[in-house]
Amino acid sequence: MPIVNINGADIFYEMVGSGPAIVYVHGGYGGASSTVSPREEQWVGKFKNSYTVVTYDRRSAGRSEYTNTEHTLDVFVQDLRELIERLGIEKLILVGSSAGGPIALKYSIKYQDSLIALVLPNTSARVWNHPGRVDAELELDRRYGLLKEHGPEGTFDILNNEDIDAKPFYLLNVGPNPRPPGIANMLAAKELEAKKLINGLSREDKVSYYIGELRNQAAYIGSDLRDLLSDIRLPTFLVHGDMDTQVPYELGKELSDHIYGSEFVTITGAGHGIMQWDEATSAIKDFCDRITSQN
Repeated sequence: MPIVNINGADIFYEMVGSGPAIVYVHGGYGGASSTVSPREEQWVGKFKNSYTVVTYDRRSAGRSEYTNTEHTLDVFVQDLRELIERLGIEKLILVGSSAGGPIALKYSIKYQDSLIALVLPNTSARVWNHPGRVDAELELDRRYGLLKEHGPEGTFDILNNEDIDAKPFYLLNVGPNPRPPGIANMLAAKELEAKKLINGLSREDKVSYYIGELRNQAAYIGSDLRDLLSDIRLPTFLVHGDMDTQVPYELGKELSDHIYGSEFVTITGAGHGIMQWDEATSAIKDFCDRITSQN
């Protein structure tokens, strides 16, 4: 299992294929379900014959280390930078999906000369700091305050008791989130299996994963990158489902409007998790093929 120690954390990564490099920053906020049932990036198979594809688990997510330190977007950016340098990648296409989008955006502003292009699936410059998440961001701030006051063990006991049988507080309550045919059942089965595995974890692991997810989420409190986006001057491609209930479609359009010369593609009828949609990944590959042929 390929793991590198960078920026004070053991980071899991995979690198497959050959050709120009694509580095993917995943979405989500880590936690137990991402670790007991790691993501399967099915879209990689479409790219690996033409590209070197690097995927990795962000700190406190998946198979990477759950660190007992503050998580910030700048920490995530530094993790990414050190991983890219350790792998010897000089030029790349950076893909930042959902919660990975702000990380990719900040990386692009700081290390623009290292990028061939930027791809932003179902994401926003302000994934928490927008009208649809006012209450959720206030609740997240409260929860992070508990961590500062009571520490990991005490916070776990308080919040785990509050969350019994409750829907995750950060999911927007705006209707169903469409999935491609066959994907919804697979994800439901995977979620059920993850719950069974989580129930069997030790208390120590449950606390670590729960607090790691909270630290991941808290990295986004108050973050709004719109004022910085005019500095991005490189080929940029955005793709968004018009039925996305977690990063609303309007936020994707807003992001595109703030990036000079960006391309925006709408996937009609698609919800969040756009990398599961073949139409979306085909559009991304077409963009990557076009851009790399010009370099």
